[in-house]
Amino acid sequence: MSADGVSGQSRVLKVLAEFLSSDRVPQTLLFHGPAGVGKALAAGEFAAALLCEKPPRGGARGCGACASCAAFAGGRHPDFIRVDAAYQACLRQEELAKQKSLRIGTVREARRAMETSAILGGRKVAVVEDADGLEIEAANALLKILEEPPAGAVWILTASRRERLPKTVLSRCAAVAFAPLEDQTVKRILIERGVGAAAAAAAAKDAGGSAGRALDLAHLGYPRALVAGAAAPADASDSLGPDLPSARTQAELALFAVRQELWRGWKEGRTPLAEVSRALDAVRELGESLRANVDPKAVVLLACLEARKAAS
Repeated sequence: MSADGVSGQSRVLKVLAEFLSSDRVPQTLLFHGPAGVGKALAAGEFAAALLCEKPPRGGARGCGACASCAAFAGGRHPDFIRVDAAYQACLRQEELAKQKSLRIGTVREARRAMETSAILGGRKVAVVEDADGLEIEAANALLKILEEPPAGAVWILTASRRERLPKTVLSRCAAVAFAPLEDQTVKRILIERGVGAAAAAAAAKDAGGSAGRALDLAHLGYPRALVAGAAAPADASDSLGPDLPSARTQAELALFAVRQELWRGWKEGRTPLAEVSRALDAVRELGESLRANVDPKAVVLLACLEARKAAS
């Protein structure tokens, strides 16, 4: 992979390099593991390698110099499809924010595109991001594709919650597991993205091995911004995004940060375990209510107040 590409996944990169060097690439792959550890990035770079005219030996990336690599880098490779919210929004001519899950029409359109002959004469590659969020009809349509993929076509699925995929889909994929990143790796990634060293270290410690989550925590100032100061809970609630999808996503991050703060309070001897357990149960119930479409602002406010109550 490139120097600015996937980090902290040496075992995965070795597996992918072996696929390429042996020329025994499975037609259906599942990249699974925690959110924010490089699955989508690795899928893109591996796709570029699969389409490369002269991929270097012993690596899992393209040469970067051939016409195929140039087309891929420019986002215009005719034999590559990234099936994600942006792809669906374009197909449906809708706003990106309205794409909550991948639908059956999106999968069928991707299938039609993948069944045509490769324009550049090599493979055709599709990356289906967040496949664990497919609607049931879309998952069934994908299953039909994976049962008999066309010759020369490679499908790469990414999933943070592997257990949500149908077993029939799982059974047809070669699974490639991504591990949580080490704190030092996460810290380095954040610093490379412009986050200050102190903030990067704090976010890496709280992120549970996810660089993506750590970046979000650093930008929002979580978790201490949720509970530090009398106005923090209300400020955190009011700061949620204006549209429901972004507000819900930010609320989920806030609940994660609250849980991290509660555990830190116990580890540092500031909060009794009984209070931590009580508050964690309350935050878990709030998470369930968030998934049931309760107002994210109310959920965040109540979660912050529970954490403050536990610490008092």
